[in-house]
Amino acid sequence: MSDPPLNVPYWASMYRVYEEDNEQYLQALAEPDLVERARQLWKWKDLSRRIPFTDIAPVISQLDMDRYVEQRPSTAVRNVRDRLRDEGIISGSGLVTPSFLLHLAASGPNASSATFPIYDRRVWNAYAYLWGIRERGERLYRAASQSPNQYGEFCQAFRESCPDGDPRRYEQALFMLGGFIMDLGTDEKPTAVETIDRVLSEQEQAIEQMQDRTGYAMVDVGAVRTQ
Repeated sequence: MSDPPLNVPYWASMYRVYEEDNEQYLQALAEPDLVERARQLWKWKDLSRRIPFTDIAPVISQLDMDRYVEQRPSTAVRNVRDRLRDEGIISGSGLVTPSFLLHLAASGPNASSATFPIYDRRVWNAYAYLWGIRERGERLYRAASQSPNQYGEFCQAFRESCPDGDPRRYEQALFMLGGFIMDLGTDEKPTAVETIDRVLSEQEQAIEQMQDRTGYAMVDVGAVRTQ
């Protein structure tokens, strides 16, 4: 297993601003029934705007998810997407909804799935930047890839680089990095890779300078507490 190409503890710690969301997620995964998991997290994942849960609930209950999660991610997401299209639930080629159902089915009450991680445009763009899918001279994507093969490559990269035993924390780190680098864009255009390189390099240099001058990075919590 290769080390993750980012500081997981740092970026995952930023997810604390979503602590209430995380509690909701953990409570939902404690439900043994897939339909109930999805019901509790449909709005949480922002899927309710396009697909009313009442429309998809009967289809979820009929899906043979045990069979799908035994397939390769690229095959599984294609098959679930096609089934949802056949049922008239989705009309396009997007993978966020089928990948989320796979994630819920493959995850347990104590841990997220490292084989079928959370997939959306934030984690996709974090992956695209960190693994060099988007190179210098290019910009990030507006949305997550709709290619089952590229989704499968993302899942493989996630699984191979995930710190042992904590896929959820790794998801959180990618989510926060993805949101950060996407917000660096200007004029409503996706962020240029050069901009990401420059900003992250400046941050690294600033941290190094603070460490050299004061012996701590970002904030001296001990000093704050004694003020």
